[in-house]
Amino acid sequence: MFGLKVFAATLAVLTISACKDENNQAAVPASAPVVEAIKVEPHNVQLSFEYAARVQGSKETEVRARVGGILLKRNYVEGSKVKEGDVLFQIDPEPFEVELLQAKAELSQNQANLKAAETQWERVSKLFKERIVSEKSRDEALANLDSLKATTALAEAKVKSAQLNLNYTTVRAPISGMTSMETQSEGSLIAVNTPMTTITQFDPAYVIFSASENEIFKLGTMVEQGLIVNPRHSKTVYAKVKYGNGSVYGYDGEINFVNPSIDESTGTLKLRAVFPNPEGKLVPGQFVRLLLEGLIRKDAIVVPQEAVMQSPTGSSVYRINSQGLVEAVPVTVGLTTPEGNWIIDKGLNAGDVVVVNGLMKVRPGMPAKAEMKEFSVPSVSELPEVQPTEPETKVDEGAVSNDDVVVEYLPLENADETSVEQTINPSDEANKKADNVIILEEVPSNEASAKQESSAETEVYTDKVLSQSESEVLIAG
Repeated sequence: MFGLKVFAATLAVLTISACKDENNQAAVPASAPVVEAIKVEPHNVQLSFEYAARVQGSKETEVRARVGGILLKRNYVEGSKVKEGDVLFQIDPEPFEVELLQAKAELSQNQANLKAAETQWERVSKLFKERIVSEKSRDEALANLDSLKATTALAEAKVKSAQLNLNYTTVRAPISGMTSMETQSEGSLIAVNTPMTTITQFDPAYVIFSASENEIFKLGTMVEQGLIVNPRHSKTVYAKVKYGNGSVYGYDGEINFVNPSIDESTGTLKLRAVFPNPEGKLVPGQFVRLLLEGLIRKDAIVVPQEAVMQSPTGSSVYRINSQGLVEAVPVTVGLTTPEGNWIIDKGLNAGDVVVVNGLMKVRPGMPAKAEMKEFSVPSVSELPEVQPTEPETKVDEGAVSNDDVVVEYLPLENADETSVEQTINPSDEANKKADNVIILEEVPSNEASAKQESSAETEVYTDKVLSQSESEVLIAG
């Protein structure tokens, strides 16, 4: 008897559910067109911006002749690396050696005359005190002494000038870098200020690019509104270089200069990124693509580009409401994701059903059946700390000087625990033992007040000096 009651109750529940389904289906006619749709949800999306850019050396110096003469010898191989102070050219020094000898002889003559004048002045001044010579004789002796002092100083200046000109016959490299072709061959008669070669410093390398005024203004506004954040909670924006064949350069860089004014002719703002270039793979004049990464767009509503319709009145999408009817919703299109989808700044809310395929089948106010399509959006569940690829500093164990530091460029992910410990400067070893602290990274003075922020959902660490206990917790966690 009890089993019959349970069966009857179950049958009643199934009957009621079937009635509800029939009512819901009745809201959408059977003849309504079927369209593919997605349900939009907010995501934390990592942004990427790509610009056309050009590589430039961090230093480029034109070597010029500072004296004229016959070029006797070139002491370097064109296109080779030179160090600051290396001899590049030798100009015939003989005429300048003769000038130096003449200047020294003239100086010796003036020094001898000055010594005689000093002796004469001592004698005349003594006799003047004894009222033996007249005041006129004393004045003439003093004037002669002052004149010879000035003449001797002029002769000393001529000696220094002659010595400088003689030194300039040996043309040295003003900076370290890569040399270009010579512009004057050996045996040529060159004049003062003649260009001889160019030296370019490849490491680090600069990558110059331009961004539109509107884009920079829009990004700045979104940062102020909190819609775009930097995971490192700093003003540093990291960059990558992509070659023409699609491959990515192995080291990360960062933006280190923004031009204070906008180019009136193009309406763009010039920016500069700096990259380590130990292997010289970035060549000045090379055209590349610059990728700006590391920024996060918070709570972004993302839709595929095919879901957005363009009209003279602006952009819009088709949304299916709770009654199963199609609505034309005006939207404001924002940035583009690395996958090519569009971020909708205004117009859509979380949970909206947006038509992505079959737009030509429906019109606003028409009923439509939504066939839900899976639409994956790469999102960042937690705002991670960006770890750029940087040069790694290693210290020679046998070094006795604070300056004996060997810099090796390696990706951070390849740095083992030993190499990280070796980045501590030997001069800090005593302080580390005395104060019981571990120096993870040197903090610039303007960031000395940076604090470590952490929560249950995000873990963002700023550069600071940690105590021994804090470092153990950080390593263990």
